[in-house]
Amino acid sequence: MMKKYFLLLLVCIGIGNVNAQLIKQDEQAQKKQADLDWYNCAFDQDGVYGVEVNKAYEFLKEKKIKKRPVVALIGSGIDVEHEDLKQAIWFNPKEKADGKDNDKNGFTDDINGWNFLGGKDGQVMESLMQEGDREFLRLKDKYADYMTSNGEFFKIIDGKRTKVPAPENLAEYSYYKNKVVPESKLAGTYGGWRIGYVIEEYAQKFKEQMDAKFPGHNHTLEEFQTCYDPKAPQDSLSDVVFTLIAYGFSLYKTEDFDVIYKNFVQTSVQRGRESYEKALQALGNDGRKEIVGDNYMDIKDNKYGNNVLLTSEAATGTMQAGIIGGKRDNGLGGNGIMDEAEIMCLRVSGGAGEPYLKDMALAIRYAVDHGADVIVLPQQNTLYPEDQKVWMNEAIRYAESKGSLVIVPVWELAYDLSKVEFFPNRWMDGSKELTNLMVIASSDKNGNPSMNSNYGAKELDLFAPGMDIYAAYMGDTYKTGTGAGLASATVAGVAALVKAYYPNLTGAQIREILLETVTSRGGVEIEKGIVVNGKRAQDLFLFDDLCLSGGIVNAYQAVVAADKRSK
Repeated sequence: MMKKYFLLLLVCIGIGNVNAQLIKQDEQAQKKQADLDWYNCAFDQDGVYGVEVNKAYEFLKEKKIKKRPVVALIGSGIDVEHEDLKQAIWFNPKEKADGKDNDKNGFTDDINGWNFLGGKDGQVMESLMQEGDREFLRLKDKYADYMTSNGEFFKIIDGKRTKVPAPENLAEYSYYKNKVVPESKLAGTYGGWRIGYVIEEYAQKFKEQMDAKFPGHNHTLEEFQTCYDPKAPQDSLSDVVFTLIAYGFSLYKTEDFDVIYKNFVQTSVQRGRESYEKALQALGNDGRKEIVGDNYMDIKDNKYGNNVLLTSEAATGTMQAGIIGGKRDNGLGGNGIMDEAEIMCLRVSGGAGEPYLKDMALAIRYAVDHGADVIVLPQQNTLYPEDQKVWMNEAIRYAESKGSLVIVPVWELAYDLSKVEFFPNRWMDGSKELTNLMVIASSDKNGNPSMNSNYGAKELDLFAPGMDIYAAYMGDTYKTGTGAGLASATVAGVAALVKAYYPNLTGAQIREILLETVTSRGGVEIEKGIVVNGKRAQDLFLFDDLCLSGGIVNAYQAVVAADKRSK
């Protein structure tokens, strides 16, 4: 128990994709349900746009639960000993806590799930690298030194820009340049170091031009501007350096070119190298090799990790579990949507960074092989390396073939998903649509979408309560939180409720039902955050232009529809 509360002290109030605020238990008793676990409520009864869970139970009161649905939370750790969750934690029926792999699945003592970010000695990875940085380091030696100008390729050799042949694999180089570099801070700082040599080269050329035109004195901004000739043959590198130096005059607040030359040009290589080395030290190693010891690029290297689930970022998973399976009507915390669910924890996320796709793919397969009916993933990503994307696609297809529903929340970036592709999505393999994958976003108690959530009339399925939600927190405490991860838990809870009473429905069928039975917000005009030319803005939308269903998930309508379909 001492370890449990020591870990609690390490947890910040800001947790992953959930922001939480502590509320004391005695304060809860003074508030209405519509102010706390309002996702259970209905607009016609409580004045908030919950998912009508209470009404669903009224409809189901004469019916019996036919199955305890298994919900796999793939993401952070979880407090499996929480007082409000004990009845809802999944236990591996074939495993014992005896230091042996009793069920022979390759995972020792996987009683409540598995930590794919753990080591054999009990250590765990606390934070992860970004996918872009992982890809940069993987491809750095092949492509990071190339630079292009006017269709020609160059590298810095012995401090000089030297023309070289084009890369042999132009498709992979294009992927590196157009996909990896924009996603990697390491790639940006390394490129800045390389461009330092180019700055030196062209600045010297500009200086020589000015010395010839205006000999005998320090050169001014006006004289420097004569170095740009719009009629000269295009040289993209020259244009870049000219622009940088021109900006330097305003940055250093001077008209003297020599000031720019000494403070910016002559230090550019050194500053670039120092910047990259600093970034590499901070971002270039998350300790996976030392702690986990696997090859993250080999999907067949699949027996690694440990069973440590109470980790420093476990508050996120604990709140999700509270929404799904917190004990109903016990006077503690919020009422879970389906407190007969069994919640399995599969840890692939740390306190920072992005999950490894290998871990997620293996976690999906673990969940399916151990009976998961509903699987919740961490948020989407814009960068899925092609080989690893295949792993994820095949894992979700496997879940589809076994009848499991997979849920993933969007990011709070205000992107239009029809213009910026995120993964996983239903068309990620370019062929048959994934019928069991749901993409969701957060809504508030007034029925409005999160201002900054990603959106898409075809790409986003529906909205669900995920803002100012009261649920279980670490160490037998309770908090209100906001985040797309909580919205995904709401949908998972509703799906588990449907599965509990109508177990013959597949994940694909449950997705169809949830889409068809939303609380419709069609025709409602709302204000929504957007991104225009890389800058945040706001615009007015019709709700049904933001998602496929045009509404908010509705548990009552879902169980009514499931009941009809089952007959």
